[in-house]
Amino acid sequence: MSEQFSATHGPAEDDLIKRQDRSEIMGHGEEWPDPEESDVWPDRGIWAPEARFASTPEGPDFQAIELRSELARHLDRTTFPATREQILRTLTDRQAEPPVLNLALALPPRTTVRSVGALVRAVGLPVEERWT
Repeated sequence: MSEQFSATHGPAEDDLIKRQDRSEIMGHGEEWPDPEESDVWPDRGIWAPEARFASTPEGPDFQAIELRSELARHLDRTTFPATREQILRTLTDRQAEPPVLNLALALPPRTTVRSVGALVRAVGLPVEERWT
């Protein structure tokens, strides 16, 4: 086991510096108000809109975007038109992740889709609207 040595002073002075630093830190700890005892402490909820984290956030659904992308990555145009079973086989052959396979499993038996877009709509993923 090796000892650490300071290049400018010895172990005794290192210990003294550590004690001084510790006492300074402890001294500053009393500057912050205790939230339970102080009227100065701000209201905990004023910085965030009410119920923001309990509701669905506004903006894009990144999980749905990722699932749509994965479907399109594994299923090219030559795959379609395809039945549920053909889609599952293609996704399995191309080593799709379980969330993508679960989407295809959610299709009713004997379903046939004509494109990735139709598949996305059939499994209930939101579709981006394009403005021209």
